[in-house]
Amino acid sequence: MSNLKPSDFNRRNISFGLFRLYKRAAQGLDGLTAGDRAAQVVFIMGIQRAGTSLMYWVFERDMGVKVYRETSELTSGDALEHVRLNPLPVVKARLARDKAEMIVLKPLVESQRVHEMLAAFPGARVLWQYRHYQDVASSNLKAFGMDNGIKDLRPFVHDDPDNWRSQHSTAATRDTIRRFFREDMNPHDAAALFWWARSRLYFDLNLQGDPNVLLCRYEDLATDPAATMRHIYAFLGRPYPGDHIVRDVHPQSVGKGRVSRLSPEVDALCAELLARLDQLNEAAIGAPLAQPA
Repeated sequence: MSNLKPSDFNRRNISFGLFRLYKRAAQGLDGLTAGDRAAQVVFIMGIQRAGTSLMYWVFERDMGVKVYRETSELTSGDALEHVRLNPLPVVKARLARDKAEMIVLKPLVESQRVHEMLAAFPGARVLWQYRHYQDVASSNLKAFGMDNGIKDLRPFVHDDPDNWRSQHSTAATRDTIRRFFREDMNPHDAAALFWWARSRLYFDLNLQGDPNVLLCRYEDLATDPAATMRHIYAFLGRPYPGDHIVRDVHPQSVGKGRVSRLSPEVDALCAELLARLDQLNEAAIGAPLAQPA
């Protein structure tokens, strides 16, 4: 997409906007009715800047899928950051009115509540997306400011049980953050530590053994999107709609932030966790998909 002229981008955006309008109308006319089976609910979880928005846009191209962004009517009760979900019974009642065959949500700030979410939505599936910590840290600081990593770590330091960043974190996670934390610390270390704290939830919550949760690596989606999405649709038990859903996916952002500005100790801590995630991801790709619970 980097070779497109501005006029090409404008035409593509207009075309996609028209497609979304057509899709919304089609779902209203031809979608599920009150007497049909309930739509399948899929949660995209993990950490911000891990390519979850790319996953969102890929699903948006599926005519049978309704997608909710991180900020939507489902987060209307969050007056502070506009990203935390409304009470789950309220969310469930709202989704029951949708007529799509599958509903995809991206509540990244609720990733620590994954078991609660799966209990509230029987039959739901989770796509837990991750990405190399250096790329995530670089993107975090570029998107939200050089002090954002430090802001993200403060709730761990103060053991804030209500802040989504530190909610349900383990004592070991908080102790590790406190060991490194300083208000004037290296901002790249801070952003990488936040990646570490949120990414290790996958293990802290024992998600590696849950058949309703699929580990997804951003780099796989960016470099081999068709094969990756076929694998994801097989996990979801849905027919793959075709390669048109990944036609705009490109690998240009892979490795873009990997000019390490991290201290050796933080780099080693994150590298160890990334290696564990990669090992599980590679094993899962070659293994038969587990049956849902």
